[in-house]
Amino acid sequence: MRSLTPFPSSSLNLRLLEEVLYDLPPLEGIFLHWHTHGVTATTAGMSSLLARRKQLLGPTTLSGASIQLLYECATDILHRQVVQEPHSLWDSRPLHARLLRHGPSLSAAETQALLPPEVLVHKTISIKLAETLLLCTGVGPQRLTRQHLRAIAAALALPRRTINPVTYHSVETFAMQPGMVSPFLHPSRHTGLGALVLLSWPEPREAQEQEVAISLSLWESLVLPLRCLRQLICSYARQAYPGVRVIELESEETLYA
Repeated sequence: MRSLTPFPSSSLNLRLLEEVLYDLPPLEGIFLHWHTHGVTATTAGMSSLLARRKQLLGPTTLSGASIQLLYECATDILHRQVVQEPHSLWDSRPLHARLLRHGPSLSAAETQALLPPEVLVHKTISIKLAETLLLCTGVGPQRLTRQHLRAIAAALALPRRTINPVTYHSVETFAMQPGMVSPFLHPSRHTGLGALVLLSWPEPREAQEQEVAISLSLWESLVLPLRCLRQLICSYARQAYPGVRVIELESEETLYA
């Protein structure tokens, strides 16, 4: 494995970082170990590998703690859904069989173009509304509209004149590069996050068995059933940052009405 100094935050050399990633043992091995023995069987070597991965890839990847907690939450939700109602073998496949590798992307639109058909990108943006730092998360190409902002301001009891959002710098605040901004924050990292906003998506997409790709790095995504996403985000948030308010917005059609 090549030896590198910790990730320089001032610039990105995506080609070099991709070579570093492919020098590291793949996440499939760690996920398979967790699938076989449980997350509590994480070895010191695996923890060291996840820490080394974050050290080398910096804000282009989720932290090891985030990946481990995300795995726990997703596995639990998938298991409960399979028990409650039968699904095909494809829908029931374990997480180590749900990892997808692709070219690097620095935006949700770029990632969407790299994904297979019927797989939607998981999109998150960071903004500041008045003095409140927010993460707004949803799927696909949808944008944050004035109707969304009014609903968020109302939920936070903010004056309507404060609904002009300011884009926030994700690297300094969340240790996440643009294209990696995510609600799956490091469980012990203080970010000053004021609220997490779940944007709605059409329910027929869930009924049509569509899937969603959650970025683990700029080059790796975890593909899950779309019907799991809302539960997954809420479950992760409760454990990683329990003091942060989670706001679930209604559909945009309802907001307009």
